[in-house]
Amino acid sequence: MNQAQKRAITYAHVLNEVIEDTQKIQDDLNPKFQQIKEALTAGNLTDMKSSEYLKIQGDFQSGTDEYAKLTDKLHNAKAPAKLMGVHLSLVQAYKDYTQACQDMINSMKDDRTVDESAFAASEEAQDQILDKIGKYLMKMNQIN
Repeated sequence: MNQAQKRAITYAHVLNEVIEDTQKIQDDLNPKFQQIKEALTAGNLTDMKSSEYLKIQGDFQSGTDEYAKLTDKLHNAKAPAKLMGVHLSLVQAYKDYTQACQDMINSMKDDRTVDESAFAASEEAQDQILDKIGKYLMKMNQIN
């Protein structure tokens, strides 16, 4: 096995780990996100126990911190030359996704109030960025 092949295999492993870890975080956080979103829609977020709300907020921050670590891991991965352009786009999308998640957290105030327009804008941004990430991953598969 030559150096380029080793590099491609190593990159594939890192990419797979990043995707799997991202999915695990999303699977953990999505029910909590739905809980906040449903309470906002119903107009009863302040009925939620403060401790529960703050725990969700903390879980969101922990997840976002993990996304930042995954972004760094992806950034530091050595992509094969033929994937370099898509790799750089993917890294940027992960950075943007992490920022959109942080924007959502920042929209959630400690007193159980939420800047709903910022929350919704963050949700929309996250959806759009996840679409981009999916397209970049599909493009990588087509190049290989």
